[in-house]
Amino acid sequence: MIISLALSLIALASGTLLTYTWDEDAPLGSRLCTGACIGFALLGLIGFALALLIGLTTTTLVVTALLLATPALLLRNPVVRAQIDKDLQTTSRAISRATTSPDRWTLIYFLFYAMVAIVMWLVFSRAMFEKPDGIYTGVLNNYGDLPFHLSVITRFAFGQNFPPEDPTFAGARFTYPFMTDFVSAMFVRAGASLRDSLFIENYFVGVALVGVLHRFGQKLLRNRTAAILTPVLIILNGGLGWAMLVGDVNKTDSGVFQLLRHIPHSYTILPEGAEGWRWGNMVTSLLVPQRGFLLGIPLAVIVFTQWWAASRSDDEVKSKKVKGKKQKGMGTRHSYSCLFTFSF
Repeated sequence: MIISLALSLIALASGTLLTYTWDEDAPLGSRLCTGACIGFALLGLIGFALALLIGLTTTTLVVTALLLATPALLLRNPVVRAQIDKDLQTTSRAISRATTSPDRWTLIYFLFYAMVAIVMWLVFSRAMFEKPDGIYTGVLNNYGDLPFHLSVITRFAFGQNFPPEDPTFAGARFTYPFMTDFVSAMFVRAGASLRDSLFIENYFVGVALVGVLHRFGQKLLRNRTAAILTPVLIILNGGLGWAMLVGDVNKTDSGVFQLLRHIPHSYTILPEGAEGWRWGNMVTSLLVPQRGFLLGIPLAVIVFTQWWAASRSDDEVKSKKVKGKKQKGMGTRHSYSCLFTFSF
């Protein structure tokens, strides 16, 4: 597991360094979240390219780590070093202010991301766990998906499935977005257990997803409240099944907290034939069971954020050009009028 964590930290650091090549005004926290998503994607892409040539071996892991660390060469650039120093100083001052005289938004951000870290830990730690009699999952929607993902991971890790073949249908081309599972297979080859290989990647990228959604909300809406609600509404969206919780609370004498500790059934994704909305939240319906979304969604959000920033920059440039032309035209007309008046 130690080697897997080391690979993850290299991916995080390298991805964060790469953000200095295009994102000029991002705070350090946003860079870390963006860097985690980009770093894990690069970890999978580099490792997969090498695995196609020599298989998924110890040599593949070592060479992948070395190639993945090449963004460290950016530290030779004095401009990049100056920006990193500036970000570290800004973050240090922010932490100092937060500990001595925290304001309202500092407390909100701290509580929000502390809650995100705890919830993601609790959810992803239950994605898979082992007991003496077998493998279990604590996420209902993962019941059918977990065996598939385990077969993909073990086929890559121990079956040398290169070029990829569908692990279920012999000889069939593998069309599922498997890069997330391939990263977990790399962790297994590095010595991590199946459970840890899932959890490490899930947790890093899951928390980072909240950060990139928050950044997207800030760029798009330019409002602190709306920005922090953006990841909440996207990740925890769902149907109206929670309304049935009120009825169950009224039927019990133990109270709402006791009921939440022992939830009798799902309130949003109900069994077939039951009345209600079948619309689960993103975490338990997409990120845990359908692991291809785990990297796909944050990478798409990063691209959308840059598209929006670029379009805003283009609009501002065009606005300045139009404003400059107007001022230039007014100045020209003023010169002509002065010249006309002087001639008389």
